[in-house]
Amino acid sequence: MSTPLIDSLSAAHIYRMAVWARTMVIGMGLLLCGGGAALLIFAARGANPAPAALLCAAVPLGALGAWLLLGGVRTRVVLTADAIESYGAFTVQRLARGDIAGRRVLRLNYGQSVTQLIPREPGIKMLKLSTSSLKTDAALDAWLRAIPDLDAQEAEAAQAEIASDPELGQTPAERLARLARAKKLAGAFNTLTWAAAMWGFLYPVPYAAAVLFAAILPWAALLLVAKSGGLYRLDARRNDVRPNLAVAMYLPGFVLLMRAAQDLGVLDWQRALTYGALAALVLCWAALMCDPTLRARRAAALLLFGLMCAYGYGAVVLGNALLDGAPGGDYRVQVLGMHYSRGSRSSSYYLRLAPWGPRLQPQDVSVARALYAASHPGGTVCVHEGPGALGVSWYVVRSCH
Repeated sequence: MSTPLIDSLSAAHIYRMAVWARTMVIGMGLLLCGGGAALLIFAARGANPAPAALLCAAVPLGALGAWLLLGGVRTRVVLTADAIESYGAFTVQRLARGDIAGRRVLRLNYGQSVTQLIPREPGIKMLKLSTSSLKTDAALDAWLRAIPDLDAQEAEAAQAEIASDPELGQTPAERLARLARAKKLAGAFNTLTWAAAMWGFLYPVPYAAAVLFAAILPWAALLLVAKSGGLYRLDARRNDVRPNLAVAMYLPGFVLLMRAAQDLGVLDWQRALTYGALAALVLCWAALMCDPTLRARRAAALLLFGLMCAYGYGAVVLGNALLDGAPGGDYRVQVLGMHYSRGSRSSSYYLRLAPWGPRLQPQDVSVARALYAASHPGGTVCVHEGPGALGVSWYVVRSCH
């Protein structure tokens, strides 16, 4: 396919990085080169740590800076009517227009994107263009638009597959209408999942209801997938127009894991891990039975099991405590010390408690911020220990007031 803009490329067009992108790359390169040079100076003066360690850090730091500097100077795209060339710091890649099977667009963070030119021959490396950081023009845009859009083709093929599936309705129009309704329902379900996650993470009151709601969401997603006749997916695949419920499978598990780690202590953690792995296996097996596309992708199934382990452990530990009807034991325990660790997004608070019950040695326990603020070394807190509904011994630390 040709256009007047493409046909007018009698001379090569050269496209360099935009000013903002080149400034950022060169600035980072200068910063890293300066850091490497400073480490070399310290190594030459015999400063601590050992000069050899400084040298080992300076060389890769300086090499990375030099690579960025060279890339900022050399990076460019050269376009002709029948070919495209991409120049990097040390590489030059060329693809003839007739050798390109199609293009894809990879969306990155902060509005950035990469255009991938896919060769017809499988042994040839794809050519990647960071079009969002290049100074482009209408000629380059037209040249790329003339390449078949593989993303659009795959999305159209997926929609055509749904329109021709007799299990989803009697006519293509009815099947596509069902797809549209499913997308709306999936959007509402995923929004509900995020709301439940915020509830469980930020303000789980009432506590049992917040935990129960998070625990049933993955099973509700599985029920939707199982009843849809293949209309919903649990595995996000590129250009698949079917609505995806993967977030309802993964997100509640991390909320349950966080609540279990922050709110409860486990004395019999080996049994808790075993039961958690078994629960993850059951949930993973149910997902594989509901979504046949997962069974065809072994890597996706393994990843699913790993993510379900968070759900399994969190659900087992919290359910074991919330369903425990035994009276248990209560202890007044002296606080021996306090400390906290502050991260970029959250902080953790710890009390060092004297021996109590089955704990024969002083040990740090994670507590809520309010309890940490109300405690002091030499004071006391109350510890409740329970045998657990599943036989997993657990405990919780509370204020004695």
